[in-house]
Amino acid sequence: MATGHQIVGFTSGLIAITLLPHIGILPQTPLEAILFFVFVLFGSLLPDIDTPHSKLGQKFWRLLIFVLMVAFGLYLYAPNYLNSYREELKVFVMLTLPLLIMVRSHRKMTHSIFFIGVLFIYHLIITNFFAIPYYFFIGFITGVFSHLVGDLITKRGIPIFYPFYKRHFRFLFTFRTGSSTEKMIVLTLSVWNIWFLVTQIF
Repeated sequence: MATGHQIVGFTSGLIAITLLPHIGILPQTPLEAILFFVFVLFGSLLPDIDTPHSKLGQKFWRLLIFVLMVAFGLYLYAPNYLNSYREELKVFVMLTLPLLIMVRSHRKMTHSIFFIGVLFIYHLIITNFFAIPYYFFIGFITGVFSHLVGDLITKRGIPIFYPFYKRHFRFLFTFRTGSSTEKMIVLTLSVWNIWFLVTQIF
């Protein structure tokens, strides 16, 4: 469930931001730390963008349709205005098109190691256009990785090596999505997160 993925993602983010100083990377201000966790939480939902029924998937497909409608309208009625944003649209299409190709059915391409590799390439492309601190990408990948780990412990599992090998893998210990076991894990992690934050602040 989306809430479970966000809690697992936030927990992973706490662990990651604790380890960042050991590799010489650390957000410099409270705002940067908050943005780090925004990237973590976004990443924790991203793999489920392959289904319009997910929380992030609903927003993504609606936004994509809206952007395409606006672009088409500008192309018909205001082509000169569209030309002024040609470079931005190229970046948008360049980043969106591969993602649309990968989004074929739920728990396929976006739930694989290959997807993480594609995101790393995305990161290299984006940093050529925008000055984004590297630790934001670490937070983003931490969230994505936490999502895959979360789905690995469900009954259905995930195709880690997709599209090269389509078999679904899972941990020895698994539970059904939305079950009482998942709710207990989410509750336990929530309590731990609060305890960790309180002990770090005070």
